Amino acid sequence: MLNKWKARLFKDKEGDFDDGGLINQQTSRRNIMVTAIALFVLSLLAFGVYQLTRPTATEAPVAPDIEFGDVVGDDFTDKDNQSALSAQQLQIDDMDKKLNDFGDALNRFGDSITHGLNGIKTDQERALSNKQAELEAELQEVNALKIKLNDLLEQKSTSSVDTPPNNQHQAWPDSVNGDGETFGRYRLPPKPNASYSDDNPELGTFTYQQSDAAAFTTPAFDSVDFFWQASIEEAKSKRTTANYVPTGTFVTAVVTGGADANAGVTGQGDTAPIVFQTVNSGILPNGEKSMLSDCTITGSVYGEISSSRGIVRTNRMSCIHDNGDILDIPVRATAFNFGRNGIRGTTILKNGKIIQMAGVSGILTGLGETGAALSQTTTPTALGPSQSIDSGKAALNLLGNATSSVGSKLADYYIQLAELYHPIVEVNPGALVNIVFLEGFPLDPLLAEDYEANMAQKERDENTSNTSQILDIITNAPEKVINPLAEKMKKKGIADSSFGNLQ
Repeated sequence: MLNKWKARLFKDKEGDFDDGGLINQQTSRRNIMVTAIALFVLSLLAFGVYQLTRPTATEAPVAPDIEFGDVVGDDFTDKDNQSALSAQQLQIDDMDKKLNDFGDALNRFGDSITHGLNGIKTDQERALSNKQAELEAELQEVNALKIKLNDLLEQKSTSSVDTPPNNQHQAWPDSVNGDGETFGRYRLPPKPNASYSDDNPELGTFTYQQSDAAAFTTPAFDSVDFFWQASIEEAKSKRTTANYVPTGTFVTAVVTGGADANAGVTGQGDTAPIVFQTVNSGILPNGEKSMLSDCTITGSVYGEISSSRGIVRTNRMSCIHDNGDILDIPVRATAFNFGRNGIRGTTILKNGKIIQMAGVSGILTGLGETGAALSQTTTPTALGPSQSIDSGKAALNLLGNATSSVGSKLADYYIQLAELYHPIVEVNPGALVNIVFLEGFPLDPLLAEDYEANMAQKERDENTSNTSQILDIITNAPEKVINPLAEKMKKKGIADSSFGNLQ
């Protein structure tokens, strides 16, 4: 259809040569009409584009009528003061209520602690009484056994063995097995008989002597010698180089299990395990040698970034004696390297760029807060300063708040990330150290059990003591509020006043 209109409008007129002037006039009118239509259409399009793209006309804001408040009179100050006092009184009442609630909660907490302590005390007394009853019963049994043993010893001392008169051999009682031999009697070799040989010139040599015959034929108790090891109490009475390692003993060891020691702020609470292997017997005081060769020592290490050293605290030591006895005991010792406490290592710090990014994020936060502040107008009022955002600077306020929020979040993120990338001190295996024992310990496995139990009880007592101190501070609060400034004023002779005291 468009082609038909195009052919109709732009089709050339046909005619004779004589009609050339008329044809030219018609063609001219057609061109003018097409041009006018094109200009009209373009004008309509331009007008439509202009209407669509031009900014919308905003109505000028109508300024509200200024409303004046009440006229400030002579009583304005009194009313203002009364309003402020009322607000302060409400705050004081709220604080009193919260303080009373806190006091009630503290009293309930103290009552619960007192009840718990009383329960613990009752349980301990009951357990102590039961243990005391058991010990008394065992003591009575031991006393009864002692009495019975003394009676047996007295009977043995008063009884005598019958000796046959004129050194005659006494006959044994009848046999219990029908073989002519007494049950439990030592068998003697057969005596030589004259009928064994026709010629016995040394017959007396082969016969039993009178003293030997009496020892074999006289009924009596058999005596046996027993040998036993010393008890733990007897072994405690004497410490020797074979059963005890005194304080100050040191042994050379090599690091078999290295560690990356935490050298950050929380390094002492985040220790890493470390393992040592002793390479000699150990040197006791006065140059004596011990028996600590080829023992394994475990410990924990944390880094000290100022000296690039790993500070070691040992936990346990295990050894196997020549007789197969196993010693596994807690020890308190430290490691010296090149004559100084700690093991020399390599300090590594990887959070430098992270801290730089945290600084850049902080700068972004400052820029955002500055932009937000520049877009606001502060107006003083009777109730305090009031801030409002200028309509022309809304974009600046939006950009400033967004930049400040994003910068703050990034700064917190990078700071937390930097805390994860704490500095470390590399303690490499193969380092040669001297393990110095800060407390003595036994080498006998029997004594080691008692020593370990005493150390565990000591740690429990220390924990109980710390807990008791905390509970004592909580429960035994001072009855009167302590004011150091008032005490100092009293010492200088300044009279006490009621200012600041609770009414």
